[in-house]
Amino acid sequence: MIKVLHIVTAFPRSDSEDSMTPWLIALIQELERQGVKNTVLAPSYRGLGKQTVFGIDVRRFRYFFRKWEDLTHDEATPVRLGRKPWYMFWVPFLLIAGRRAVKKLLEKEKFDVVHIHWPIPMAFIGAPAFGKLPTILHFYTAETSMIRRYPIIKPFFKKYIRNADDVIALTSYGAKQARTVYDRPIKIVPYGNEFPKTVPSIEFPETDRSKRILFIGRLVERKGVKYLIQAMPKVLSKIDAELTIVGSGSILGELKKLANDIGVSEKVHFTGLIPADEKERQYDNCDVFVLPACFDRHGDTEGQGVVLLEALSHGKPIVASAVGGITDIIKNEKSGLLVPEKNPDALADALIRVLTNKNLYIKLSKNGYDFALKNFSLPAVGKSVVEIYETLLKK
Repeated sequence: MIKVLHIVTAFPRSDSEDSMTPWLIALIQELERQGVKNTVLAPSYRGLGKQTVFGIDVRRFRYFFRKWEDLTHDEATPVRLGRKPWYMFWVPFLLIAGRRAVKKLLEKEKFDVVHIHWPIPMAFIGAPAFGKLPTILHFYTAETSMIRRYPIIKPFFKKYIRNADDVIALTSYGAKQARTVYDRPIKIVPYGNEFPKTVPSIEFPETDRSKRILFIGRLVERKGVKYLIQAMPKVLSKIDAELTIVGSGSILGELKKLANDIGVSEKVHFTGLIPADEKERQYDNCDVFVLPACFDRHGDTEGQGVVLLEALSHGKPIVASAVGGITDIIKNEKSGLLVPEKNPDALADALIRVLTNKNLYIKLSKNGYDFALKNFSLPAVGKSVVEIYETLLKK
């Protein structure tokens, strides 16, 4: 049995308390099913120590006074740092405490592989493993945006990428970004998703009811939701349709105002955050799913788009922007339709086309499901990771 130490920026505090990193939980559980023994090392939250979360062995390292030990939960750390800059004072304590925890854990227990997720900054924490155990860096795109914002850190992390035994990226876009730090071979391992045991029913919406357009995600600039709302007047000029926007975020008020200002508020519905079972119902009931992602003012965009896999698992056709990691999942005219970013007219044209062309609708739904099942199912993704571990150990 291969024993792996996963070093991560954050991990759920209980089986029910957090919604963070569900894809990482799913991956580790899949690795367990494929014969890998996993231990997760993560920062503490207000004094939390050793736990079992979702059946996974979790060790937490303390880095600050219990009352203020909250750098890594409830919201993404970069978001918190941007909103409350004084939290930067916490960062050196977290990095030093984490590095010491790795050193101590490797002295006490035997591992075969060290798998470092979010190498910026976690490669610094995992540094005691370099040269002692096979070490993997796993990029998720967001890390390289930190280098663009803080170029002073680039030389420090360049050596970790150079010295790692293997490097994984979430998408081809993420690999390209990582190679801007240090150019070396990088393997692609995407997020995985669960797919139903039976193929979902695919039916063209021929009834007289309104066509149902769905977006699910955080309401932030890089999701491009404002361009989707701006596309609705043109969509409504051709077909009867309604747009449901599921999620919450910093620009929710701005988006509601936009819908009202351009006269589509009666056809655009904001649900806020919803439970998992209700989200499944939204996927089941929609006719087309849209991810209108774009590059934001910081140069950040969609890393992969797990929501695309979720929608494809329900047999729904996709319209999405041709940016970031989206293009690994959506192949234009095959597994979905791709449009230029920040282009309401192109979004509207694609939506009208897929909702009025039965042959195209059925083709995109079926091909999208088949493509996602083959390349993005949890067993397929887990197998790819196990093969990376086995190759390293053979070396």
